[in-house]
Amino acid sequence: MLPIAKNLLTLLLGISCSFGLIAKPLFSTFPGTKEKYSHHSKGEEVKLLKSYNIDSENADKFEFENFIGDVSHFDYEIKNTATLNIFENYREAIINSGLDIIFECSNESCGKTLKEQNQLAKQAAYFNVYNYYRKPKYIYAVKKSPSTIAVSLFIGQYNEDTHTYLSTVDVKPIETGKIKANIDAYKKNPSNEIVQTKNKDTKGSKDHPLISRYPGASIDHYKQTDYDEFNFPISVPKTKSEPFDMLKVTGDITQITYKIKNVSTLKIYRNYTAALTKEGFETIFSCEKEQCTENQKKLQELGDHIAENRVYNYYRAPRYQVMKSAQGDQTIYVATFIGSYQSEVWVQLAVVRTEPLQKNLVEVNADNVIEQLKQKGKAAIYGIYFEYDKAEIKTESAAALEAIANVLKKEKNLTLYVVGHTDDTGKADYNLQLSKRRAAAVVEVLVTQYKISKSRLIPQGVGPYSPAATNRNDLGRQLNRRVELVEKLP
Repeated sequence: MLPIAKNLLTLLLGISCSFGLIAKPLFSTFPGTKEKYSHHSKGEEVKLLKSYNIDSENADKFEFENFIGDVSHFDYEIKNTATLNIFENYREAIINSGLDIIFECSNESCGKTLKEQNQLAKQAAYFNVYNYYRKPKYIYAVKKSPSTIAVSLFIGQYNEDTHTYLSTVDVKPIETGKIKANIDAYKKNPSNEIVQTKNKDTKGSKDHPLISRYPGASIDHYKQTDYDEFNFPISVPKTKSEPFDMLKVTGDITQITYKIKNVSTLKIYRNYTAALTKEGFETIFSCEKEQCTENQKKLQELGDHIAENRVYNYYRAPRYQVMKSAQGDQTIYVATFIGSYQSEVWVQLAVVRTEPLQKNLVEVNADNVIEQLKQKGKAAIYGIYFEYDKAEIKTESAAALEAIANVLKKEKNLTLYVVGHTDDTGKADYNLQLSKRRAAAVVEVLVTQYKISKSRLIPQGVGPYSPAATNRNDLGRQLNRRVELVEKLP
């Protein structure tokens, strides 16, 4: 064995607590080392290469072990130094620290051919190994007391350059509760102001009233839109050409892009999920990492669908979710796409609150209805509301019903067809019958409660066959769900 320079690679003081800070590496570096890349994240899910069976078939060569905790990955470059020299120093430091070596290989035991050695390097290293997989060395070690720490170390060489790919995990459960959701503060007052944080947020931006930001996050992009259409992806395309299935909604839209450093996508994702679940939200669709898709362009497209700006490189370790909460006649949708690049995470947040048509947009009064009947021979009434999928009239329909009664009392010779209309959702025959029953219910109330002669009112229903607007969006469907009064000539 080569002489060991024990001061080259010693553990920092207090192995578990010092690593928890993440700003410091678990091991000191070999003299002359240049750090090429590093990635640190708290609460990350990571898999480390546990063993390599050189004689097995491709699918069975590699065995991994999964961990969740505070993770650091390093790519170190050392010039004019053999892989063996670096390997022996790291190995000695690993043993001295109390880590148990579970698996190790060197040279031919890491692969009999360059192709096999390259395969091992790609499975073992977090960063791209490029050509640095020759004369390979690999160690996987774990320490389980007082807390679990895992180490994965791959060393490879190309010409005079040697690269060390080191991954360390301080295993610990993910802490939730860092994001708060408050649906009561939002559903009644959508313009509720949130105190601006001291983070370097883009000018004019703020947190959404429904849900707080992850601690340490700053707003990079921000956009609010009053009442527009929005599409949420709710599928995982299996091929490059296959489109996403979309959930199309219409409402008030807020889109925010947050930036967060040194936190895993997993930890942020679980905090958003926990906060919204506690407020009664249910998941419509979700996917994580390779479950979403392994195609880079599709991942970017997935994030771009809900982002105020493009996700760019922030599609790595992706986690995506669409959640929904129905609150009376309001429905709130929240989507998050969380992706990382190096040690930074972007959170794409989209919140859409859908509402029925504002009831005060068109005032229903007798004079207005009479004027429409004179000009067009018909008048659309949007103030009559029914229980979902039923012909039961809601109490908030009283003003519209009273207006119709006043029309008939003012115009003593007027006879009306009371025509029910539906949107095109569901089967046409069913909607036709539903519209007839709703028209009959309106006539029944006018006769029994407002003492209008039944001979002056003729109920009819046309279902979806006479739309006032397109059925392709929420607004159009709401306009199509109406009652119309049509003048019947003597």
